[in-house]
Order: sequence, then structure tokens, then C-alpha cells
Amino acid sequence: MAGSSSNAASTSSSSSSSTCSKKGGRSQFERMLGDFFKHMIESDTFFAYGDGFKAMNRVVQQFGLKRTLEHIRLTGTLPF
Repeated sequence: MAGSSSNAASTSSSSSSSTCSKKGGRSQFERMLGDFFKHMIESDTFFAYGDGFKAMNRVVQQFGLKRTLEHIRLTGTLPF
């Protein structure tokens, strides 16, 4: 099993590196796909994706990701 998972990891990393530029950045397709998914999440009316995403994005922008995650870890609640 250990051999198969290491093969899977090397296959995964080699296939992902082929879609990225030589400098390790994202390809134009990956950026466009990310923008598309971001737009879909932001415009979704379901709370967890649309409004929930927008609310959490505002909190992260205000307090930073590390502080927001620390608040969730300590209190078990979302900071809004």
C-alpha cells in the first residue's frame, strides 16, 4: 500500500505541475476557473454559499484569517 500511495502522490504532483507555469504560478485556465467558482459562490442565494460566504469574507477581511480561525477554535462559533 505504501508504494501505491507514493505513486499516487508523485502522479498527482507531476500532473498538477504540468498545468502550472514554470515559476509555480497558476495557468490562465486555473485562474479563470477559480474566478468562475468564486463568482458562483458569491452569487449563490443559499446561505452557506452566498450570504454565508460574503459574511465570512467580510470577517476575514476585517480580522484576518488567522485571528478568525483562532476565534472559531476557541469559541466554536462564527465571529458574526
